[in-house]
Amino acid sequence: MNELEKSELIEMNAVLQESLTNENEKYYGNLLVYIRVMSFFRDVEKSEELLLEVLKDILDAQEQGISAEEYFGKNPKKVADDIIKQLPINLLDTAKIVLTALAAYSIFSILPKLIFPDEGLDIGSLLIIGVYWTVMAVFALWLLGISLYRFKDKITKLMCLLVFGLAISIGFFISFLVTTPFKVYLTGNAGIAVIVMITGLVFYLFYKEKDKMLWAPFIPIVVTSAILGILTRITIFSELLSSTDGKIGIAVTLGILLLLQYGFIFFNSKRLNK
Repeated sequence: MNELEKSELIEMNAVLQESLTNENEKYYGNLLVYIRVMSFFRDVEKSEELLLEVLKDILDAQEQGISAEEYFGKNPKKVADDIIKQLPINLLDTAKIVLTALAAYSIFSILPKLIFPDEGLDIGSLLIIGVYWTVMAVFALWLLGISLYRFKDKITKLMCLLVFGLAISIGFFISFLVTTPFKVYLTGNAGIAVIVMITGLVFYLFYKEKDKMLWAPFIPIVVTSAILGILTRITIFSELLSSTDGKIGIAVTLGILLLLQYGFIFFNSKRLNK
């Protein structure tokens, strides 16, 4: 099955879910998230096929007045675990997902690091931080999956949030303190050319993406970083922007955009979970 067919399966799944009753939607929604997350190292295509079969079974039962809980039982976790056991291990798919996530992080985070040409682009630091955030993303998904059926009390949920918050804090700590000797200095027209190419790549990927709302929160900070990176390489602007006041202004601007980005991501995640 090719990528287009897999995409069509996911789209068909989303369309059919609109026909579920509220009760069945909650039952199947948790089942879907749990299976997609907990089958991370397994065959993605087969997973989507089985999820679609389960959804069709629920819809058939719903037409007969039978709820998903009555049809599959009151232990959806066991149902989900049984489905996951049927899925073959596919480490190649997992590697593709991880490398895609790492590449996406690098593309979207490289522009803010190119704003000041005299500081250089730390390739080693970028890779280390990228690997860390990729691992954290996988960890967050795993935590989301097990929390659906295991963590019911508020104290446990609070502990999970604290652990996740600590992981994020460590990530920011690493991003500010980790430096390596592997730096590239992109000044003048060469830097501008690289910034333009990366920005063009970002917009191309954004154009090709079907669910643009997923990536839209990253665009403002990408565009702003690209503009600032170009301006700092133009003589008439570089002195002002490279001054202490200029750097503070840029840091504040990027900080505000970063907060807005996280806000948009939060509201977008709520939209996707509905």
